[in-house]
Amino acid sequence: MCDLGLVIGLAAGAAEVAGQASAAKKNNRMIQEQARLQHAANEREFLVETNAANKDAYQAFLEAARGKSAVKTAGGGTYGATMAARGAEQGRQGALSIANAKDRADAANANYALSGKNIQIGAQNQINTNRVNPLTAMTRIATAGLSNYGAFK
Repeated sequence: MCDLGLVIGLAAGAAEVAGQASAAKKNNRMIQEQARLQHAANEREFLVETNAANKDAYQAFLEAARGKSAVKTAGGGTYGATMAARGAEQGRQGALSIANAKDRADAANANYALSGKNIQIGAQNQINTNRVNPLTAMTRIATAGLSNYGAFK
């Protein structure tokens, strides 16, 4: 014959575990949605940084071109050796600015990739933490059933 307390206890334990599983499922959906929002923010930041780097590179190109143009329009003889030195310095500054812009674009790419991976790993870790452990669930059900065993004698 089956003990009523045991049956009620098992049912209560099963209901508790089902509730925890349902809550974990909802929490996991929220974690995934948060990860998608973080990815969107990451994408926006990547675009802003990349566009800024491209603008910096174009500005540096214009600086270098302006220096070359100044040397050509000076005609060489009227300004002496200093004009050539100024033109060379302008060219070096332009090359440095272009290199800095390229570094900024490379950094934006690296930040985008690494931040995305970080978001993905963090979300998966949270989801793994939320999962109901089958052994714990079985133990809770059994314990709930045994704790009420003989209660209705």
